[in-house]
Amino acid sequence: MKNIKATSEILSVYNNMLAKADKLTDEKLRDEALAEAEKYKNGFDWSDVIFYEDGKAGVKNVLGEILVPARFDKIAFTYCYFVKNMPYIVINHGNFGMVKSDGSGEMLAPCEYHEIAPLIYYGCFIVMADDYWGLINSNGQIVAPVEHDDIQILEDQFAVFRKDDKKGLYAFENDVYVSPEYDDIKHDDIDEPIKFIRDGKTFYIDTEGNVYDDAEDSEHLLLGVQSDPV
Repeated sequence: MKNIKATSEILSVYNNMLAKADKLTDEKLRDEALAEAEKYKNGFDWSDVIFYEDGKAGVKNVLGEILVPARFDKIAFTYCYFVKNMPYIVINHGNFGMVKSDGSGEMLAPCEYHEIAPLIYYGCFIVMADDYWGLINSNGQIVAPVEHDDIQILEDQFAVFRKDDKKGLYAFENDVYVSPEYDDIKHDDIDEPIKFIRDGKTFYIDTEGNVYDDAEDSEHLLLGVQSDPV
């Protein structure tokens, strides 16, 4: 059944199932009803659709509503109906850009990057230009400049950068960028402050980006989790 495209009628049935489940006061019955609604939803294809006008590509959702006007050479990939407000990655003249998904066609990032890859869980996007890497947020704003030699996304809410054998970091949750000026970054103990090492000395950085040489100087340091040192 998954090959069957969802329709407005199917969406209405699904929403009614959710509404009925929410009215149930018995937790077990509510969970069962929600599971049944989810099973029903998963039986259909909700993926957005690429369409073309005058040789240009755009995107519609499964109900036929335009998310991205047909103004681009290519659409990098599609989401589904239930992914809301995520920008679309588009391609013109071989370069990647980012556009709002509200049908307006407003560009959030111009088509000037050589690659853009989404980090949906973090609400950010990896960008690359001229073999240098950085990050932009879902509004297209640069949160880590596109000047790094390498980027590694870790499962503990951080991106670690390398540039000229130095390391830096971006903390997704706190929106803190630390420029690559450290010899090493260690964060292998859960709930312990991340250690930024330079010239044999250890530094600590708080959630506002301030640097300390003593972990006792701030109660709001960037914390590590269980992970191998980078």
